[in-house]
Amino acid sequence: MPNRTSRYASESAESAESAESAESAESAESAESAESASASAYGRPSTLLTNALWTTHAEITRGIASPGFPNDKANPLNPAQALELWSRDVRYSMYAFEWVSRLSFNAGTLTYTPTGAAHAIAAPTYEGSSASRIAAVKDVIDAAALRPDRMSEIVTQLSQPTAYFAMLLNLQPGRHRYTFELMSTVFKLSTFASMQFKHHFRVLRPADRSPLVQPIINTPRHGSYPAGHATQCAFVATVLTAVVGTHFQDSNGQDDFPVQIGLLADRIAHNRVVAGLHFLEDNVKGRALGIALAGYFLNLVTVNGTALKWLFAGAKSEW
Repeated sequence: MPNRTSRYASESAESAESAESAESAESAESAESAESASASAYGRPSTLLTNALWTTHAEITRGIASPGFPNDKANPLNPAQALELWSRDVRYSMYAFEWVSRLSFNAGTLTYTPTGAAHAIAAPTYEGSSASRIAAVKDVIDAAALRPDRMSEIVTQLSQPTAYFAMLLNLQPGRHRYTFELMSTVFKLSTFASMQFKHHFRVLRPADRSPLVQPIINTPRHGSYPAGHATQCAFVATVLTAVVGTHFQDSNGQDDFPVQIGLLADRIAHNRVVAGLHFLEDNVKGRALGIALAGYFLNLVTVNGTALKWLFAGAKSEW
């Protein structure tokens, strides 16, 4: 049997929780980190550089009595200053805690506890009978006709499809650091909710139903329903629309952006059907879940003292 892993994109690349791709160049901070790693004692420098730093230290501190004049002020950092200094990983840990601590899940219903708002998903209709399952599989097989046109999109959307949203918004790392970080955060936060539903329903993938599906990328090792990419992209599209506000409106208040970003989210989701990974209904319910999550998120970013409010405000300031 051929080696499936060598022919297809790796499972880690497929995961929505994977590290941000270098291609998307999500923030200036990432570039700064790469640069510092090559020229800092705290990255992965050569022995030559380490010795050079030490001998330089010895000379520039000569004659200064220890400990010199260290900053002895109490609590010199306020919360906003601290968030600027912390690494992206640390900030994400704070975002994730704030998000997950306000959600609960029970029997197919996700609840946002601060407001009591709830989103319930019923079992997929295509699981209702043998005939509906066959029809759902046929829809996936028929969608494969679009593979020649969609191949490059499918492969480059394996991980977070950041570049596609960046294209639409003309995002630039130096100008939109917070918007990039917000987008990456929302992609990740989506997964906490979608995986609860996927495990609850435990729906087989199209390729588990028929060998005619023949997916062109690795099938993820979690349930088909609801679709994770559809959830993520609807979530991101709704939040970015709130961030951008009226930035793209003309003098008459007309705006192409909301329509385009909605179509982009739907196309990315449909590409997963074309690839052979999802049934059509997976996307319908995933999109609805993503919009609901965005509503919860946009409430949470109004809560004083949260790291997510700081991030959202930073992204808004870029527009």
